[in-house]
Amino acid sequence: MTDDPYSTLAELYDFSYGDFDDDLDLYTNLGSAVDGPVLELGVGTGRVAIPLAQRGFEVVGIDSSESMLSRAGANLAEAEIAGGGSLELAKADMTEFDLDRRFGMILVAANTFQHLLTTEQQLACLACVVRHLDPGGIFAFSVRSPSSVAWDDSDGDSRLQLDWTREDPATGEMVMKMTSGEADPARQVKRWTYLYDRIEADGQVRRSVFVTELRYSSQGELTLLLQQAGLRVTHVYGDYDLSPVGDGDNLVFVARAEGRL
Repeated sequence: MTDDPYSTLAELYDFSYGDFDDDLDLYTNLGSAVDGPVLELGVGTGRVAIPLAQRGFEVVGIDSSESMLSRAGANLAEAEIAGGGSLELAKADMTEFDLDRRFGMILVAANTFQHLLTTEQQLACLACVVRHLDPGGIFAFSVRSPSSVAWDDSDGDSRLQLDWTREDPATGEMVMKMTSGEADPARQVKRWTYLYDRIEADGQVRRSVFVTELRYSSQGELTLLLQQAGLRVTHVYGDYDLSPVGDGDNLVFVARAEGRL
């Protein structure tokens, strides 16, 4: 047994999410608006960090999962980094890290901030962010809007549902992804179960199961927490294309550490 909850997901993460790049231009443009290196919290397998490094940024990525960092390291070894870009990977918890340096931009991509399940954890993360940001530095992150999910299990959301069936180009095997969500409105949390069934050549099925909880916070709640931490919210969007809140299922926050010495 491993104490890394992401060990079952790491080998499937790139296959499941690696082609998602809707947020890359947003973080590229924000990073270009400030000086200094970029820090990604919850770097995962490097889906965002590696392309940023390829676009010339000096990037540091932290993650608490050894398996995710191992996969990111393998992906980095295969990537071509030119034009002064770089990526340094480190194991650290996003609620209590100390890298002894500051950054022009810190980002938390793809709903990773929602893994912080309490206000105390969220504030601890934001305190670390503020300590590591340059004056005028940008903190950007995205979460799913609470309105994007159902909080009443009577709608059938708690049933196991087929998301997709795809062929793994590396093995030729078919992979089926199924999900189920269980609501806990009192905690603003949904418990998600992800099942990946890999159908092998002899017809046998190898199943990987990943269970996680995500907290869904409102725009007003997150704005207040950012202000309390010493960050000024400059923009909130409904999606990565900068559409208004309500036009998409996301909340994309951009905040600044203005005036901090």
